[in-house]
Amino acid sequence: RGHLNDLENIVPFVGIGLLYALSGPELSTALLHFRIFVGARIFHTFAYLIPLPQPGRGLSWAVGYSVTFSMAYRVLKTAWLL
Repeated sequence: RGHLNDLENIVPFVGIGLLYALSGPELSTALLHFRIFVGARIFHTFAYLIPLPQPGRGLSWAVGYSVTFSMAYRVLKTAWLL
């Protein structure tokens, strides 16, 4: 179940992350997005394996998806301005 959950979250991130990287973001902003997502997924994996109480796992999922949505917003914003 943990592996399937990772696939459901990492595949969209990789696709949007590629488009985000190709849109020419500032390096510091891109690194911040990528590091927060990786940290959230690592925490989510540990929360799944140990298992930690539910709010921790749900919050780490929400942080990861928020990063993905933030990158998608910036890609759409950049494409709209071109």
